[in-house]
Amino acid sequence: MVASIKLMSDDRSFSSISLREVTREAGVVPATFYRHFNEMEDLAVELVDYCFRPMENLVIGVRSRRLTARQLVYESVGAFIRYARRHRRYFLFLTKERLGGRARVRQRIRARINDMAVIMGHDLIGLPEWQGVPNAIGQEVAHMIMDQMMISLEEILDLPAGHSKEEIQLIARARKRVWILLRGGISYQERRTRKMGGGG
Repeated sequence: MVASIKLMSDDRSFSSISLREVTREAGVVPATFYRHFNEMEDLAVELVDYCFRPMENLVIGVRSRRLTARQLVYESVGAFIRYARRHRRYFLFLTKERLGGRARVRQRIRARINDMAVIMGHDLIGLPEWQGVPNAIGQEVAHMIMDQMMISLEEILDLPAGHSKEEIQLIARARKRVWILLRGGISYQERRTRKMGGGG
């Protein structure tokens, strides 16, 4: 899996890499590959999980701290963007395969994004600011936040190397967008509650 990541670049997607290239980079013979995978698509599916595990650990680290909604946005968005920049090749793989990969790989990426959104939605309705907001709304907002962060990856991956003014600006924009989504979820519930109360 590490060998596959090394072979990918801005100009090369996973589908352009051959089995022989991967085994040569990994220092093993093709027969060794076939003891673990039936085909390259199986490797790609496993690679999705390999890329998401560190992100899940990152989320767990943020979740372990008692934060307000605003602090949660500030910490999570900044941590995600800085992590994506440090592990650029992993996220090149995810963004390319999410849109242009094989169906099974796209489905795996969607499933892992969904898993993270479910955890995030559960965390949202546990925040003091979200008391009384139904789980369904928390889940919808969490999914929108995950979609927004995946869209932001396109900008993140095009940033110049090093800590730059552009990175600071991108983090600020991403935090603002996520905060708008969070506030929108609360406002939606407040309007819904007033409407139901007025109708009663």
